[in-house]
Amino acid sequence: MPTIEYIVNKKKVPGVTTILSRFKLSTPLIIWANRLGLEGKDYFKELNKAGDIGTELHNLAELHIKNEHYDLPEDETVKNCFNQFLDWWDKSNYQVTWTEKPYASKKLFYGGCPDLLVNGNTLIDFKTSKGIYLDYLIQLSAYAALIKEVDGIEIEQAIIVRFPKDNDTTEFATFSKADLKAAFKQFKLFRKAFDIDKDLNKLMRKKNG
Repeated sequence: MPTIEYIVNKKKVPGVTTILSRFKLSTPLIIWANRLGLEGKDYFKELNKAGDIGTELHNLAELHIKNEHYDLPEDETVKNCFNQFLDWWDKSNYQVTWTEKPYASKKLFYGGCPDLLVNGNTLIDFKTSKGIYLDYLIQLSAYAALIKEVDGIEIEQAIIVRFPKDNDTTEFATFSKADLKAAFKQFKLFRKAFDIDKDLNKLMRKKNG
């Protein structure tokens, strides 16, 4: 889906992933970039490729869930991820509440677009990454808070379903309401730090100008 702009009081606010990416642990990316360099691959091309695979998987999954028309992917990596999705989804028995619904918070001034809500109060997020990381839990906690603020729905559990690009072993991680509540404490700190960081960078640009 296209990039979403989140607006509160006629002003653009940052998305959850934008906030988290500012404070994301860089070590795994450094290790990955080093390995790509040793293999003679371009880091930025591979990074964009990885992002494209994730985006295409999300688009195909949404169309399949909504019973809308789609063409099967030609890319073998995307096809592998999508086949994993189909195998998982066709075995599940979820009642779909909605897919890809954008939200914006008037309390903390941020936005987000969760992947999937099922059974009224279970949040699901799709990943095609190398693993399941802490920032995914924090991301889901921010989504859960958005849903509660805007729709008044208390998320009882959140599930990350990872469809890896390099094998066929789908991975799951389930988080409780208590897990989400604990992680949201971290997100609120990141949200505050994001604005402070933005202001400090403006200050430095003026000093260097």
